[in-house]
Amino acid sequence: MKVALIHNQFSKSGGMESYLLTLVQGFLDAGDEVHVHAYEIDRELAKGYACTFHKTTLFFLPRRLRKYAFLNKYNRRFLRTEYDLSLSLTRTGCQDVAVVGGVHPQSVLTRRSQNWYRRGHDSVENRFERYMFTNVPWVVAHSKSIQAEIERHYQIAQDKVRVVYPPVNEKRFFRVSAEQCEQVRKKYHITSHKLTLLFPSMSHQRKGLHELLAAYAVLDPELHELIIVGSEDLKKNRLSDNVRYIGYEDDMASLYSAVDYVVLPSHYEPFGLVVTESLESGTPVMVTASVGAAELLGEESGVVIPDNHPQTLIDTIKGLRPKTIAPDFAARHGLKTGQHIDTLKQFARSSG
Repeated sequence: MKVALIHNQFSKSGGMESYLLTLVQGFLDAGDEVHVHAYEIDRELAKGYACTFHKTTLFFLPRRLRKYAFLNKYNRRFLRTEYDLSLSLTRTGCQDVAVVGGVHPQSVLTRRSQNWYRRGHDSVENRFERYMFTNVPWVVAHSKSIQAEIERHYQIAQDKVRVVYPPVNEKRFFRVSAEQCEQVRKKYHITSHKLTLLFPSMSHQRKGLHELLAAYAVLDPELHELIIVGSEDLKKNRLSDNVRYIGYEDDMASLYSAVDYVVLPSHYEPFGLVVTESLESGTPVMVTASVGAAELLGEESGVVIPDNHPQTLIDTIKGLRPKTIAPDFAARHGLKTGQHIDTLKQFARSSG
């Protein structure tokens, strides 16, 4: 099958970018011919994937406007008839399937502040999103909550929206050996006498870091510790003694395995790949009800809290107890990459 994947960038920068990498490898493993269309491509990263890259050069435009120029170009010129299946992870309406990891008007509602600059960009984003929902044959929503948001903000035929949870990249996320886990614990000075939570994030404000830091400013540093991994967008000099920032970590499976819980107290999180990645690695999670992946959780796999108010976080963290995660979380929930690829291919057959 000849497959096209459209996204703004091909890199290791966020959740949708990680999802794109999983899709590329999944289609390649299935023997398909894969074409990646983007305007930013990490050339070193691309060397590891045997697919065809189509880069749109937009260096003459300011960074934010490059995305809009890219979307506009593909809406006018991309021909989905040249492929057996085309999917887009960004706001284009030219492909067979729109993969939706969040609805823009809903994300705006969760913002703390607004200004004329943001309102201008929000208006453009909303127009592209509306065009996408109007013109694509199929929409894949990454959670039931996203499906509900689409129906809330847009007039769209309900029968063209399908909920398909994103897969876990089992080549990157798995249960590591006890020896490897111990090495990571030593590397990051993780001790058994403290309850250690891990906060993985590339967009701290939306994911509730402010509230989490307020909670740890109160929690006993002799008993509770927080490790932050990912984006450097935080003032490290303001961190409490029981909070540590360790930067970007490529071997997340080992880090997940080395801590007691992964925490994601988001204000708005359409899905939250770190939740399923952690569970596949054998570590329970603590999330707010605003996290889409909470739809997959039971009492045996994590804790879902109603909000991310600091006092709610304090009370919940104090009551956390060890949990044993049953093996093969991804397989039991249909989240294996191969299962996901097979599901996406059904849209090609149904479109044909």
